Amino acid sequence: MSAGNDDVDPDRARMLASGGGAKDPAELVAEVNDRAGCDLSLVGVAEHGESGGAVYVRWPDGREGVVTRSPASLARMRQTAEVLAEARAAGLPVPRHDVVVELDDGVVALAQERLPGAPARRVDADVIDAMVSMNDRFAGLLAGRPDVPILPMLLQRGGSGEPKHHVLENHSARTRRLLHAIHEIGDEEPHEMSGDDLVHPDYTFGNVLYDDRQHVSGVVDWNWGVSRGDRHLALVRIYIDLFWSTLYPGSVDQSASARLDEVVEELIDPHVLRMYWAHVTLGQLSYWIRDENSEAIALFQRFGEHRLSG
Repeated sequence: MSAGNDDVDPDRARMLASGGGAKDPAELVAEVNDRAGCDLSLVGVAEHGESGGAVYVRWPDGREGVVTRSPASLARMRQTAEVLAEARAAGLPVPRHDVVVELDDGVVALAQERLPGAPARRVDADVIDAMVSMNDRFAGLLAGRPDVPILPMLLQRGGSGEPKHHVLENHSARTRRLLHAIHEIGDEEPHEMSGDDLVHPDYTFGNVLYDDRQHVSGVVDWNWGVSRGDRHLALVRIYIDLFWSTLYPGSVDQSASARLDEVVEELIDPHVLRMYWAHVTLGQLSYWIRDENSEAIALFQRFGEHRLSG
């Protein structure tokens, strides 16, 4: 689950994440065909990776594709398609977005290239190194695209993040303490991200694919839209998966967390790291409090306190 994109409808994001409003796969493909004037055929339903109920399809010429739904705006996803085409032309293993259309319910649907490979079955230090190396290839890719927005951190009082702040303020003494730490970081400089890297909106274990030789073969699920800024924010988002793995152990080796700590502490300035941690904490906690998920709330309170307390 991602959070913090100004062009993402939060209610729609929650609906898609929960499977709400999901169309029958055949109905979804039929509507995309009708809206885009194409002739996709239904192949099956994905078991991993992309949000929004990914459906496998095939083009008449035999190309394999994936249809997903996005909580982002039509304009943002058309921009995302342009940026990914440029990244793909530069040799990055990202999917081509062949179709971007708005469905009758207002949700944006994407028909995109189906990339080869599968997520890592077990995550260890080597997987972290592979994800870091892949993420480094996004450096500077948007230097010529000032039109692509920088993702706002939303940490300051009275700013556009205020609705999320109110959620933490009204929940508990524990979340109010975290909000106080978030405000302190927002009062410092810098309190916003900068840079011209391509930033993946949801850089998680399930969205990085590997071939049989364990080389990265694809980086998928750009459904929240691309952002410009510092690619290292994506590394902080990996911790979301690591914290979830403490509740559902078995697929993540302890070496993964230790290695990621080494990497982020080496690559990211301490204040900037706290700023990114505050941004992720605010997004996750405000989302799960609204969702009234007590297990997730407890998890992301621990997440925030891991680097924002003391």
